[in-house]
Amino acid sequence: MEYACFTVGQPETTPRETLKQLKDAGYTGVEWRVTTDDGDTSPPGYWKGNRCTLQATWSDEQFQEIADMMAEMDIRAASLGSYLRCDQYDGVGRMMQVAKILGAGSLRVNSLGYDGSRPYPELFEECIGHFGRIQQLSKQFGVKAVMETHPGNITTSASLAFQLASNFSPDFVGVIHDAGNMVHEGYEHYQMVFEMLGPYLAHVHIKNGRWAADPAEAPYARKWKNESAPMRDGCVDFEFLVRSLKSVGYDGWLSFEDFSSEATQEEKVRDNIQFMKEVEALVS
Repeated sequence: MEYACFTVGQPETTPRETLKQLKDAGYTGVEWRVTTDDGDTSPPGYWKGNRCTLQATWSDEQFQEIADMMAEMDIRAASLGSYLRCDQYDGVGRMMQVAKILGAGSLRVNSLGYDGSRPYPELFEECIGHFGRIQQLSKQFGVKAVMETHPGNITTSASLAFQLASNFSPDFVGVIHDAGNMVHEGYEHYQMVFEMLGPYLAHVHIKNGRWAADPAEAPYARKWKNESAPMRDGCVDFEFLVRSLKSVGYDGWLSFEDFSSEATQEEKVRDNIQFMKEVEALVS
């Protein structure tokens, strides 16, 4: 397995500075955040004002400059992280063109959201139609569309993602497993779902989360909220996660997106990869 960072977690540094930071810490890959971010970069934020965002409106020449930086530092594109939904065909097609320029073999394409206003079966059938068109784009551009296990949409768990993805070829549609997201919603036994996903397991996001108690009024004793946590201090059992990945022969990317606030960006970049190497040593 190889290590990358999803640059939503590197808001303080420019693309060149980020690549150097990753290279110095021992990473071999980067998962670029590509969207339209017009937020204030002073101070920067993860989702607004992120200095490491590649703007979706850039020209091919601007993206090629990023590809040249990567080649210069010997860092490969693990994937491309867009925020596009499966019904945004024109945007997906353009980002697949960008993925080709950057050398990324996959592009995140979100399933539809779920908020209770529309029934799940209706949304599922709609997603089948949308991903049918996305699969055609994947064939055209040679870039796999990958849906993430993510709170708030119809693929919160790996089995729900499999239920959708399995209607298509794993050559063109896959799943991003994110154990940190599934602390909040969608946890399932890691080895079981990796066995279920089989060839649809295309990419793995690495982060941690935890539940924190808040005071509550009667009749409740307390209420719980989910929050980001450092890699070494959260609910994800990373030893079990890595052992389960190894049990199915996964040898792809582990891509970090750490939103915890206890350490600086540079400290997290350096310690996170060290932590995961320690975990891998436990299961080797």
